Amino acid sequence: MGRTKKQSFSQGLTSWRKSVMLSQEIDWTEQLRILNDVADLITPDLTVEQITAAIYSNLNDLIDAYQFVVGIYSRNEGTITYKGMIEDGKVMPTLTFDATASNRLASWCIRNEREIFMNDLDKEYKKYLEAKPIPLTGSSPNAAIYVPLKLNKQVVGLIAVRTIRKNVYEPHHLYILKAVGNFVVRALELAKITSHQDPKGKDVQKIWQWRNIKNLPPASSKALQMLTEREKEVLFLLATGLPNKVLAEKLFVSPGTIKTHTLNLYQKMGVANRTSAIIKAVEWGWIH
Repeated sequence: MGRTKKQSFSQGLTSWRKSVMLSQEIDWTEQLRILNDVADLITPDLTVEQITAAIYSNLNDLIDAYQFVVGIYSRNEGTITYKGMIEDGKVMPTLTFDATASNRLASWCIRNEREIFMNDLDKEYKKYLEAKPIPLTGSSPNAAIYVPLKLNKQVVGLIAVRTIRKNVYEPHHLYILKAVGNFVVRALELAKITSHQDPKGKDVQKIWQWRNIKNLPPASSKALQMLTEREKEVLFLLATGLPNKVLAEKLFVSPGTIKTHTLNLYQKMGVANRTSAIIKAVEWGWIH
């Protein structure tokens, strides 16, 4: 039996982590390229909690992530929800709190759309809050990094690492956190466009269909006609969440051929990865 999509993403992340650990002098341009390839393994059926767990299992070798959390921001409700927060290997209960709270670092990060970088919370909290924050759950941290997550130029959440130790974070740790935050953003992007709620309010996977080219605006129709029939097949199967290996089996070609088709597809669409291709296909009205 082949690898599941969850295993593919987790193992891709593990390979990246090992390459960083083994590097004497890290070429971050190359590491970001690898990360982009790993991000392409994110498919619609991977949940934010699954991605959080996979990131956490790899992150601690690169950065002190005694606590690791992804916060989902609801602009309509004015709340931040911690889903799948992990402390010292233990998953904590889901927690929701006020995004406008003046005594929460996460709320400051969301409101100001800026990172937080502290190595000694006792000395540095005053840069962000009037009083030292009291944790809503888990241990009280002594150092922390928070990074806002943006989707279509709007803040949709945050990613953070915190630890009970002081003076452990270096500037490159901020860039690592920003890079892995991209995984979470892509998961949120895919969840937004690939699922809908049934009459009972339960999220169900969307079944895609091609729109009749006659019903497309001229610019969209012209762009679609630039794709070959095989590239259209590949695009449609990408939207269904199939990894490249399974996609290759369905089309009776090699994974290398699929990689060539996807790269050609991305170039014609002006995108860099699977997620962006799916989103653009939806925005242009090709699939619905």
